[in-house]
Amino acid sequence: MTEREEQKLQRLREKMAHIKAQEKTILTREKERTRKERTRRLIQLGAIVEKYLDCKDIEPKDFEKLLITKLGEG
Repeated sequence: MTEREEQKLQRLREKMAHIKAQEKTILTREKERTRKERTRRLIQLGAIVEKYLDCKDIEPKDFEKLLITKLGEG
């Protein structure tokens, strides 16, 4: 392989590494956005459930039992 071809190959490898880094950044941002959306949704749903089931000062285990009782799945 000539020196010119080796240099071209090296530039291509550097471009590939740059593109892979960009891809990783985009995927990380998307994963973070999805996680934040889920967290927000869970908080909103929890607030609604707390309001209508009147369970402000309840432990998670007791809350689960309350839900099972209210929903009739237990």
